[in-house]
Amino acid sequence: MLDMKISAQVSDLFDLVKSTRRDLHRIPEESEKEFRTSEYIMRFLSARGYKCKKIGTGVITDVAGKDNSKRIALRADIDALPLCEKTEVDYRSDNGFMHACGHDGHTAVLLALSELLKSQKPECNVRLIFQFGEEGYGGAAKMIEDGALKGVDEAYALHVDPSAEKGTLSTCVGAMFAGAVEFDFEIYGKSAHCADAAKGTDALKAMNYVLCNADGVNAHRKNNSLFHIGKVVAGDARNIVAANAKAWCTLRFFDEADRESVMMNLSRLLVDSDNKFGTSHRITVETVYEPLINSSAAVNKVKRLFPEMRECAPRYTAEDFGAFLARVPGCMVWLGVKDGDFSSPLHSDTFGMNEDALLYGLEYFRKLVCG
Repeated sequence: MLDMKISAQVSDLFDLVKSTRRDLHRIPEESEKEFRTSEYIMRFLSARGYKCKKIGTGVITDVAGKDNSKRIALRADIDALPLCEKTEVDYRSDNGFMHACGHDGHTAVLLALSELLKSQKPECNVRLIFQFGEEGYGGAAKMIEDGALKGVDEAYALHVDPSAEKGTLSTCVGAMFAGAVEFDFEIYGKSAHCADAAKGTDALKAMNYVLCNADGVNAHRKNNSLFHIGKVVAGDARNIVAANAKAWCTLRFFDEADRESVMMNLSRLLVDSDNKFGTSHRITVETVYEPLINSSAAVNKVKRLFPEMRECAPRYTAEDFGAFLARVPGCMVWLGVKDGDFSSPLHSDTFGMNEDALLYGLEYFRKLVCG
């Protein structure tokens, strides 16, 4: 366990952290539809005298510090996942959504910090950002476009990690989470009865060719990128030549040059398929997430504050906080929440956490802005 002392003012907020997290856990909501969640956040902050600003279904508020020449942003994500919860806790959700990625914990920590900062003035100005639409909807970029980072000099966030022991913190310099391109490609042929197959153009055969050669798309980048086809649909009937085929794909990358190279190789493969089978194709990009790149200055700063901070390896999972760090320096840290009772992975329908671990996250943010 991380040898980090929990201050008295943080310990005193445990009941608030726990009750807030459970309140939020009961009302999980879809990305960009976090209406009850944002209302809860605004009521909480307003009751403590903070002025709030809505950006979409997200919320921001500013806290005045001793030094007005600098502003640090702290971010929590607020959306949930479309999962039917299968835990046995009495505060489980029953609306078809679930906080299976720990966003309720992130938000509870940031709300508790707002309570703490009423009595302990931060060293500099602080902006609390409650971000909507992290789970595949690009909420960070939308909030940034509407001014969430205006006047911000640095940005920090944490993410619960059920694979790390309760209370441990870890981070790394440079890429910590991969960027992601979520996209589809469609292949178009011409339908015909199978008895007259020569009159058709088989999109399914073309798709099969692409699938058989897909591993070569990022072979030269296999240590730096991940290309995955997760779903394929083709054809209309058993006795008809398939007029169309569609694949749902994701590309994970740590460097923009790798993204461009892999996408170009896929395009070449699709053109090669068209030439062989007489088909045509189209690639449709749905969303693009930037890699999450921690600045060396920010990582060194948190390591000075927390000498026991561990080193973590980059992961191919994506994190929308990367959009913030593409514009201002800062870093993300993992917060371990694993113990003997809680070990289910993120995005699982049995995910849970030891709520004691959230005090370590609160202490991390307190020390980061209050010294």
